[in-house]
Amino acid sequence: MTDVLLFETVPGQQGSKLGLVTLNAPATLNSLSLEMIDLLMPQLIAWREDDAIAMVIFQSSNDKAFSAGGDIQALYQSMVAHPGGPNPYAEAFFEREYRLDYLIHTYPKPTLVWAHGIVMGGGLGIMGGCSHRIGTQSTRLALPEITIGLFPDAGATWFLSQMPRHWAYFMAWTGCQLNAQDGLVVGLIDHLLDYAEQAAILECLTNETWSADGEANKQRLSQILQDAAGAASNFPPSQLVPHEARILAVMDQVLASEKPVSAFYAAVDDFADDKFLARAANGIKRGSPTTAHIIHEQLKRADGMSLQQTFELELVIAVQCSRHPDFTEGVRALLIDKDNQPQWRFGSVDAVPSEWLQEHFTPPWDVNPLADMSDR
Repeated sequence: MTDVLLFETVPGQQGSKLGLVTLNAPATLNSLSLEMIDLLMPQLIAWREDDAIAMVIFQSSNDKAFSAGGDIQALYQSMVAHPGGPNPYAEAFFEREYRLDYLIHTYPKPTLVWAHGIVMGGGLGIMGGCSHRIGTQSTRLALPEITIGLFPDAGATWFLSQMPRHWAYFMAWTGCQLNAQDGLVVGLIDHLLDYAEQAAILECLTNETWSADGEANKQRLSQILQDAAGAASNFPPSQLVPHEARILAVMDQVLASEKPVSAFYAAVDDFADDKFLARAANGIKRGSPTTAHIIHEQLKRADGMSLQQTFELELVIAVQCSRHPDFTEGVRALLIDKDNQPQWRFGSVDAVPSEWLQEHFTPPWDVNPLADMSDR
């Protein structure tokens, strides 16, 4: 078996076991490849059906990152080879990644993740689906897709739609980096624990008696982690809390305007007096104008959608991004040539035609490939 993922079962009490998943691709900061997705999916299904497995724990083999995203390099090569699409690799990657994320979101047993270090993109997709999410002193969460001409995906449509809208739009439009305390604020982190306690927490979980009731086990795990979190210390303070009143006022005004995307671009010019806000403003200013419009439309459409419907929506947008030029150009500028000078299809948000935006929401098939997801 390849070593990019390590699977282990840890013996517990009365015949129970803990399923342990270790992401082990340090050279790419555990960026999810199609190989990793295809290894993880059947293992999670097997553990789901195994009555002895009480829970699944996700962790990283290195201290730098849980997962920095998806395998963008492979996606880039496939888009260069299939300009305008169809793109067999990209479409397979996004479909199977979203199936994996949906499986984690709907897993009947507790799923615990150590969100240590960098957690972005596809890594945030795994983390966001887990029932119990632990933040540490070095946690760095972000949705930086706007800087490469993609959009917040892998379940981001769902979890962004569940949080207060001022946080959702601010995170998605700016790609700002958040720490663990910020994760608590927006609902992406459930517990703060010292990373040095990882082994002790695992030992505690193996010494616990687990039942056959997945929901009861989730409640018990929440209590164990809450009790352990009381000893956590030395966490960086939240960056969001001191800025909430200002961000809320801006977002209320922006989202009430006739042209919210243009209004936000104008509003962030006033962020120059604050280091955190200025860095956030830089994210949207250098990002894809098309993506800025996609995000606004994406979050509007998500209102009232089911979990499966949000993944179906994401697959449409992702496939269309792979067929439109900004995604390829953004990856080229940021990760391939690294000139940081992307030549976006449109030079400003005001120049993006509505017809162009709607192309990104037009299904390229008669039946969405994820339409059967809840049946599996």
